[in-house]
Amino acid sequence: MGLELRRDKNHNLRSKWWYGRYMVDGKRHFTNLGVEVKGKVPENLRERGDTAFECSRTLAAAKMKELLAEAHNTKTAKHHLQELYEIKAGENIAQIPLTELEAHWEVLPTKRKRSAQQAKNMKANIRMFREYIEANFPSAKLMSQITRRMALGWMKDINDQGLSATSYNVKLSLLRGIFEQLGPEAGMIANPFAGIPYRALNTVHRQPFTQEELNKILTHCDPILRPVVLTAMCTAMRRGDCCRLKWDSVDLAGGFVTVKTSKTGEVAEIPLFPVLRAELEHLPRSSEYVFPEAEEMYRTNVHGLSWRFKKALKDAEITDTVVDREDTRMKASVKDFHSLRTTWITMALSAGVPMELVRRVTGHSTVDVVLKHYFRPGKDAFKAALETAMPKMLTGGEQKNEKPKDALLKLIERADKVSKKDFVAKVAKIAEEMAA
Repeated sequence: MGLELRRDKNHNLRSKWWYGRYMVDGKRHFTNLGVEVKGKVPENLRERGDTAFECSRTLAAAKMKELLAEAHNTKTAKHHLQELYEIKAGENIAQIPLTELEAHWEVLPTKRKRSAQQAKNMKANIRMFREYIEANFPSAKLMSQITRRMALGWMKDINDQGLSATSYNVKLSLLRGIFEQLGPEAGMIANPFAGIPYRALNTVHRQPFTQEELNKILTHCDPILRPVVLTAMCTAMRRGDCCRLKWDSVDLAGGFVTVKTSKTGEVAEIPLFPVLRAELEHLPRSSEYVFPEAEEMYRTNVHGLSWRFKKALKDAEITDTVVDREDTRMKASVKDFHSLRTTWITMALSAGVPMELVRRVTGHSTVDVVLKHYFRPGKDAFKAALETAMPKMLTGGEQKNEKPKDALLKLIERADKVSKKDFVAKVAKIAEEMAA
């Protein structure tokens, strides 16, 4: 153990650097000391060289001493940490290898059960983090060896890839949560991801389809996709909930669909519109799922469903489905399958359906979520809805809370209580409205 030079079989130097060989904690270490060999090198290190060589040997020895001191201090700190943990917990610190991080994460408690797709995506993120550490910090094998510098390096690498703020924040939240929950068990004093700020979100909201666009989409859907799209149009259900809809959630007699939403876990109660009811009544019950082919595709090849819907939009000549984003090189989708949900909510609220009924259908727990992310009326629809609901004095138009036909029927019922002059005047006014 000590200073060494690297030589070839002819005893010539293979490297211009001094090397050190030492043992710490029962493990042998051989490292480049970063000190260049100078002067005339003697045949054997037991011999003295010239002044330049001996000066470089002295610098290498000092560097070696510094490494040994640092290794000893690290060993002592780990020993004290181990003792403190054992005193407090009555058990040894669990050394968690980075290769086992995914398995440890999988058994952590959660508020809601993870879907198979969520688990797959999160484990992929953990694997990406591990591969980054292996490539850039190969000496770090354990969770307890991850430092703040490594955590910051990983997040910078993610940011430099041009991912959106949402993707960046998901990865940060995942790793921060893992180290927060597993860190104490692994003997970590501090969470290396704590305090790293999230990126500001630049949310691009999905836009609703028009009635004409909905009709075109249905016309150009293939047989597997069409009933799923029709279900989304009539129920505002998410794609996964539509594909996994079961017959025991459908009450044809009562005219309702009752499902527990996969994303929020909230129970949604949705009336069956006649067009959807007619569609469901003609489907065979060959599976527990209403749409067995779509369910299988969603489970095994979800991208196949995305491709089919994009093709339907293209065939229907619906444009402006994506827009540029400021925070990433990737474009944002503003008209896709999820826009069917936005369309339903926008149409319902614009037509005056009470917010509480909309929330019962969509399964949202708060009004803020509905208004912020889903209520996107166009200018004309927004203007018409306000002019219909607001008083004439504010809008300059006629308030249309009652149809002329209904007003005429009510007037006829009250004919004996109205003077002949007033009756004729009101009938004339209603007739003008009906002719307009």
